[in-house]
Amino acid sequence: MAHSYLFNCRRCKHSQQLYEGWRFMEHDQTVESVLNSTQIKLHYKTREKITSLAKTHHQLQVKTEYKIYRCQTCLQLSDKLVVTVWNGEQRLHQTQFKCANCRARLKHTNIHRVKFAICPKCKSKQFEKSKVLMLWN
Repeated sequence: MAHSYLFNCRRCKHSQQLYEGWRFMEHDQTVESVLNSTQIKLHYKTREKITSLAKTHHQLQVKTEYKIYRCQTCLQLSDKLVVTVWNGEQRLHQTQFKCANCRARLKHTNIHRVKFAICPKCKSKQFEKSKVLMLWN
């Protein structure tokens, strides 16, 4: 299950859609299916990490899902594809992110508690959630 959130700026009318959840993807996959997928756009460092782990661990599972992050420094929102690599019950890797604007480490946020964010276009605090859409796969 996935949700989509539409944010609009009251000042400049900029809009941005953010996704959370699996977004029409299989969420538990093998290494081969993730590396060969045309739907999953992996960062080259994540691809290298998965390939490296697969050389020493043979029964890896990969979980992919979108999560919404908020920069604690500049308050901008973004959705990111989080990739977690498991060997049985042991988590071997999970992607981490930095803000594209200020390079601070991003933290996963509870989108339901976000009252406002900073508009990525005009930088005002009038960037607010306007719609919640439910997607499914």
